[in-house]
Amino acid sequence: MAYEIELIAALTVPNPKMYVNDCCWGGDEIRDRLIGVIATGYDHVETLQEDWGWFIWMRRGQQWTGIDICCDDKESGAFRIHVSGWQIRWLRRKHVEGDDLEHIKELVVNAISKWGEVIQVRKFSADFKTEL
Repeated sequence: MAYEIELIAALTVPNPKMYVNDCCWGGDEIRDRLIGVIATGYDHVETLQEDWGWFIWMRRGQQWTGIDICCDDKESGAFRIHVSGWQIRWLRRKHVEGDDLEHIKELVVNAISKWGEVIQVRKFSADFKTEL
């Protein structure tokens, strides 16, 4: 399984010109608000801006958990966050499910409720192809 969390957050960004695309706008601010809450207990944490938004990828053993942050509309503060899990097998990602994803999803939703508004949480297949 994987999750998509839609939210609204009022953000002020210090340097709006630093973003690759509009979908990246404010993702670093959301990342900064989430990372301290969710990254505890992981062996390795990576975060970076891509052309589709920002990510936080965390590894515990062979299991990776990803939080992908995308701005849908910077004027209204609309964002989407994907929570997913995978393992690397033969140089390929294999989507996996587990209790860790449910736990991370709950941490993210609880954190957002302190500074934003969760609009909707949807559950998907691990590859995001099918809504469950």
